[in-house]
Amino acid sequence: MSETKFSKLTNRTLLKLSGSEALDFLQNLVSNDLSALTPGKSVYTALLTPQGKFLFDFFVVDMGDWLLVDTDQSRAGDLLKRLTMYKLRSDVTIEDVSAGQSAFAIFGSVSNEPKITDAQFSEDPRLPALGLRGYGPITIEAELAQEYAKAELADYTAHRLSLGVPEGPADIQVEKNFLLEANFEELNGVSFSKGCYIGQELTARTKYRAKIRKRLFQFTFDGELEVGTSITADDKEIATVTSFQRPFGLAMTRLDAYEKADKDHIPLLPEGIRLFKPEYVVLTEKADE
Repeated sequence: MSETKFSKLTNRTLLKLSGSEALDFLQNLVSNDLSALTPGKSVYTALLTPQGKFLFDFFVVDMGDWLLVDTDQSRAGDLLKRLTMYKLRSDVTIEDVSAGQSAFAIFGSVSNEPKITDAQFSEDPRLPALGLRGYGPITIEAELAQEYAKAELADYTAHRLSLGVPEGPADIQVEKNFLLEANFEELNGVSFSKGCYIGQELTARTKYRAKIRKRLFQFTFDGELEVGTSITADDKEIATVTSFQRPFGLAMTRLDAYEKADKDHIPLLPEGIRLFKPEYVVLTEKADE
């Protein structure tokens, strides 16, 4: 079995939402159903444009009397502005608490949750194989180091990419991708039974009426590769690299082109690259309406 490791997720920003209307406020905005939240449990979700295009992905965590939002550091300022714009007169206070709180991941061979005061850990809601995700003051890093091997953020990223799990905005293009292209349904990031939210109509239409023409696939490659590189077959683009940390990567893949190349056994370029569907993804045909 693999060694159990922990990593401080230094690429994340943590926002605190408090006030009597904080839960209802978020529930009306995001793609997933926050009624599933219980203390210590997190929900993975997204905020979209009215046209159903991706803006932000993040985790929402029930911290008891307030909600924690865990989002990518590079987009956190924009998310804070967007939430502030939407809250109007709602009883919601939004503040950045990253100076006092940190996000951590425990991965590898994880048998149980660590028992650390002032910290919360639970199974990553996207995929159990990702391990645990947790939050607490930076001081818990020393306690984690007593129980697990310390790993860098790059080690966790390699683990995530080996499972084919994307993160925005690297793998999910802002104002371009639909959630289902980024495997959000399989990664438990969208609900089709909750009430309305921003972009809900287009998201539902994509699922029930539209044929999804591209999806994020995994690939492996034992060489150098830049983000944005085209993966081709017979001089035709099959996919575009979104993330790569040798030997694992993700690429936005044109399904028809991929299926033809696979069926006809056409070799892919760069030579030696292997492109494939993540194990958790289920491809289904949709009506062309």
